Amino acid sequence: MRTTDGRTARAEHLHPGRGRRAAVAAAIALSLLPRAPAAREPERSPGDAAPEIVADALFLCDPLPPGSRDLSLSFALARGEPDPLTGEAGVVASPRLQLAAPLGERLGFTVDVGLGTAGDVALDSPGASLKALLREPGAGRIGLAASVDLFGSTRALRDAEIGVGLGALGGAGPLGLRASASVVTPLSGFTPRLHAGASAAIALGGRLRAFAEVTAELSRDEVSIAAGPTVKVQLGEATALVAGALLPVRPAAPAAPLLVLQLTQTL
Repeated sequence: MRTTDGRTARAEHLHPGRGRRAAVAAAIALSLLPRAPAAREPERSPGDAAPEIVADALFLCDPLPPGSRDLSLSFALARGEPDPLTGEAGVVASPRLQLAAPLGERLGFTVDVGLGTAGDVALDSPGASLKALLREPGAGRIGLAASVDLFGSTRALRDAEIGVGLGALGGAGPLGLRASASVVTPLSGFTPRLHAGASAAIALGGRLRAFAEVTAELSRDEVSIAAGPTVKVQLGEATALVAGALLPVRPAAPAAPLLVLQLTQTL
């Protein structure tokens, strides 16, 4: 089997643990926006078929190393915290810039940072990940990858977090299937949260892909589940546009979806 080009929005978690939940969830979703690996030719026996795996996801934590040097600008829209006087909640816009690059055939990294939107351009919530491909996907073989992730803070060192992730990749007919999980905890104390999810993707021609994703966030006092569709359009040989929505499933109370738009340029 082989994986297709492309990387995903590293939704690298939609965890709610830093406070300012809507803004942080959107920022972290963008910092984690997963990215699919560049085309690979895994080991296979002569005569084995090599069906294409559509290795794309937008909201999953993504331990797969990048296969090319990519620069991505992501833009998330989410509902903000209610105003304490009026109770009205506005929309929080969270742009994020990410650079991804390989360090070899099985190793790569991403660095990313949030961009301020309140007048002056300010940097916020920097992040970095080291990603390793542990086993190539192949005919009848599930691919495995792992990552170490650091989520920084421009406000206080105690707000920084560290995480480890593990992901699996495989194919079933025309579908590319992915599953991943990541445990994140503040550096100031061990209070872990789990982000997990799965996706199914399919190529709808040479320039269009569609995928559906389900994510879950688990902490000591909260469990949330969300799901949604995503579409990826290849605008050019080195440019791709991804648009997706993540709709809350649990808790069942009415809530606005998280909307993400991502533009990626291969360098």
